[in-house]
Amino acid sequence: MSSRRVLSNPGTKLLALAIAVAMWLGFSWQRRERVSERSYRVPLSVANIPARTLIASPLPAGVDVRLRGPFTALRQLDPLKLEAVVDLSNATRGRKTYRLAPEDVNVPPEVEVIAISPDEIAISLEHAVEKSVPIVPEITGTPAEGARITEVTVDPRTALVVGAESAVAKLTRVRTEPVSVAGRRSTLVTAAMVLAEAPDVRVREAAVATVTVRIGSEGKALEPTPAKLRGKGK
Repeated sequence: MSSRRVLSNPGTKLLALAIAVAMWLGFSWQRRERVSERSYRVPLSVANIPARTLIASPLPAGVDVRLRGPFTALRQLDPLKLEAVVDLSNATRGRKTYRLAPEDVNVPPEVEVIAISPDEIAISLEHAVEKSVPIVPEITGTPAEGARITEVTVDPRTALVVGAESAVAKLTRVRTEPVSVAGRRSTLVTAAMVLAEAPDVRVREAAVATVTVRIGSEGKALEPTPAKLRGKGK
């Protein structure tokens, strides 16, 4: 009876034996495969920034990591898919140093992170605020001989900026990109980008303004000549 049980379902038993042998060979190969180390430069990402806050400090673009693992696993690793992540889920406003741990680098299970440099990242979080500031046209160049600028206006007159509280508090105005009147004899009307020119601040409303430079001769303003919109072609 026992011999019949041993000989029953031989195909299933052979398949199970083959799977067991394959698994043993696989684990045995992993144990025998040489272990290697490699260094990579990986981008630094910041996740879960609290609502209504902004990062108000410079951050490194990336960090250096040293990885250790089987030679084949390291060779097949795609460096473009690696990154180190600072999680700000429970962060509060102010300056704080966050330590990068091996688990903050996304590597396969068989690869170990043995070093990170720098392993500490200082981050300042500030309240995000808005502010309305005047727009100042930036006029460059000199009109043609005998002509002169009689008036410069901008529409709208103010722009709404948003940014880190400390940076916005110092901002008293924003400028347009340079508008040249070199060699002109008639009034110029053109669209110009509005630039915050301050770190951690961006123009939220009125990012483009219309600048009018009236140019006259002997005190008389000439008829305006609309300029082509920058970057719009005709």
